[in-house]
Amino acid sequence: MSLVSKGAGIELEIYQLLSKTFILLDDSDTRFFAEYGLSTRQFWALQHLDEVNGRSMVDLSRLLFTDKSNVTGIIDRLEHLKLVKRVPSTHDRRVTLIMLTTEGSHLREKVDEQHGLRIFEVMKVLNTSQLQMLYEYLTSVSQSIEKELMQVETGQ
Repeated sequence: MSLVSKGAGIELEIYQLLSKTFILLDDSDTRFFAEYGLSTRQFWALQHLDEVNGRSMVDLSRLLFTDKSNVTGIIDRLEHLKLVKRVPSTHDRRVTLIMLTTEGSHLREKVDEQHGLRIFEVMKVLNTSQLQMLYEYLTSVSQSIEKELMQVETGQ
């Protein structure tokens, strides 16, 4: 018996549409950030950094949903572009913190503004009520997936 015959027709179609939408958004973001000399992951790393408080590589790996070795490469490239700097932690000499440089902060602000305008353009096909409903629906799906993944991680 197929999924469709078990009543999973619309669920499967929605899942495929969400997957397609993710791929389209990811490709669009990749092209957008490339205009500023950044990868998508580099942009998201910049989003989690500031000029005052640093973040460890482990913290960044959690925030970016990737392993520490990938974060090392991301930070290496951002450091080469003079957008971030590595600073020893004052609390634990084994930890190196990653901080935004002034140049990194300026670029992040510029890209943030332009990215926000782009997001608005993409989403303007929906009215406020539709956006709110979509937000609520996607929040429910996201929370359900997160809960399931947490149960898998904890063995429950």
